[in-house]
Amino acid sequence: MASAMPMTEPATINTAEPMPAGTTMARGEAGEPQSSAVAQTEGQPPMVPFKERVIGVAKKTRGTLLGKPELKEHGEKILQGEASIHNVEEPPTM
Repeated sequence: MASAMPMTEPATINTAEPMPAGTTMARGEAGEPQSSAVAQTEGQPPMVPFKERVIGVAKKTRGTLLGKPELKEHGEKILQGEASIHNVEEPPTM
């Protein structure tokens, strides 16, 4: 015979109605959709893509640890958006 378990209240369930298709959440003063993304202004440097930031940090760290200032400087320039990870001329390693 199974023992009787005490009844507990179910967890709170969200009973809100889904929004109809084509409905937007918020509108600006002129009825334009509000954006959650920050607009880029002319005074700011261009946003460095994530992949290039990772490579820039890696080059900066590697240059610091190996005592190669040119590699560290290149990593810093990548992070500042002044250099690219493409078309890089690295000196031959010995």
